[in-house]
Amino acid sequence: MEKKIVIPREILANIDFSNTLNGGRTEPKIEVTQTPNAYEVFVKVAGLEADHLKVDVEDNRLWLYALQPVLKTAQQEIAENYVPQTIGQLMLPNFVDVENISARYYNHQWKIVMPFDDSRKGFKKNIEVQY
Repeated sequence: MEKKIVIPREILANIDFSNTLNGGRTEPKIEVTQTPNAYEVFVKVAGLEADHLKVDVEDNRLWLYALQPVLKTAQQEIAENYVPQTIGQLMLPNFVDVENISARYYNHQWKIVMPFDDSRKGFKKNIEVQY
């Protein structure tokens, strides 16, 4: 009978972080679902704590990233330099209400809610071609 090896979560997170800095990369799990009022984005990334994920809206993109500390010496308590690690980017439809996007961490995953702006949803216009 084989023994099952149990590896503590902290060790797995440190291995993942070290692998990321040395050229490897963790594959994040990103799922997008649509409800009647919003898109919901669920994000899980091994080794990231609740406050590590950053969410920015830039133009028509939702950018998910984490800041990884680099060049920290043993004497420093807090790193002075950070490198962004892109987790994912999503194109935002023009009918998403970017002013009311929210993000929350629960049960080891982030949930980002992108509500619809009903006044912009379903816009259609026929442009006549001139010749």
